[in-house]
Amino acid sequence: MPTLQDVAMRAGVSTATVSKVLSNTPYFTDATREKVMEAVYELGYRPNLAARALSSGKTNIIAVVFPFIYDTIFKDPLIMCVLEGIEAVCTDQGYNILLSTPRLMDDEPDDHYLHLLQSGYIEGLIAIDNEQNVSFAQHATNQNVPAVVLGHHHGEYRVLSDNYSGGKLLMETVLGHGHEKIGVISVKPEMNMAVQERLKGMLEVYHQANIGFDLPVVESDFSSEGGARVTEKLITDHPDLTVIIGLNDRMAIGAMSRLQSMGMRVPEAISVVGYDNIPITASTQPKLTTIDQKPIELGKAAAELLLKQLNDAQPINVVVRPSLVLRESLATRR
Repeated sequence: MPTLQDVAMRAGVSTATVSKVLSNTPYFTDATREKVMEAVYELGYRPNLAARALSSGKTNIIAVVFPFIYDTIFKDPLIMCVLEGIEAVCTDQGYNILLSTPRLMDDEPDDHYLHLLQSGYIEGLIAIDNEQNVSFAQHATNQNVPAVVLGHHHGEYRVLSDNYSGGKLLMETVLGHGHEKIGVISVKPEMNMAVQERLKGMLEVYHQANIGFDLPVVESDFSSEGGARVTEKLITDHPDLTVIIGLNDRMAIGAMSRLQSMGMRVPEAISVVGYDNIPITASTQPKLTTIDQKPIELGKAAAELLLKQLNDAQPINVVVRPSLVLRESLATRR
């Protein structure tokens, strides 16, 4: 394997110059950079990242933290879209991603996560932070690791999807289509702060409409199986419902599947609406009306915010406003 010394000899410069050029240190002429990079390509040199980290204090590794609260991240299409946005920015800026999926132990992250924060291996961290009882980004900040909150926990640097306004928009849309008898599939209040903000926005709009119906809310677990499981009970207890809202798309898709298996056509007999706009919603039968919280945009914004911290630029916190995606699963009630 070619070494740093081989590159320096081929380029006719010192090893220190090669190291600094590869680290994008300024103050070198274009001619010097060209000589070094030409030698790198000719020799097929690959820098030793561990050695570079020891000498420069930089690993170019960003941790992306998806807490294991209710499901593995690889089953959640929304999380994969967030990761797509983060990866695009990090790769473009020469950073590598390390995925961390810490578990909660008595409302504290597990030891593996705490050891990672203390290891010096990561330069910064982005945490999906919507769990009620703990902020994973705050644990990083406590260890002097630069961090970005992607969610509803407070933090000096934060990217937030405006779930409250998304919930209001969703309920305004459902009411605007003539529905009053509405069932909602949510999750336990302590399970996710983002969902509680959606529900809060929805209920505000619903109560302001002065509809004489006690809106039923049942709790599931974010999965399509969970959505299907509670739908039958929801319909049994409230057979006059004209629409079911799932506070994420997977629960809504599960509800739609169970309704269809019960012989109830969607949207002719009952409408279904979701939240997230995961890719599959464009190809369900019927296609699902939903709220797009723009997960790729959220991921990109979080990565850009963290890299500004690391590069001593001025970070500006970001709030992403969701938008309506109106499709066939929501019918007008006359």
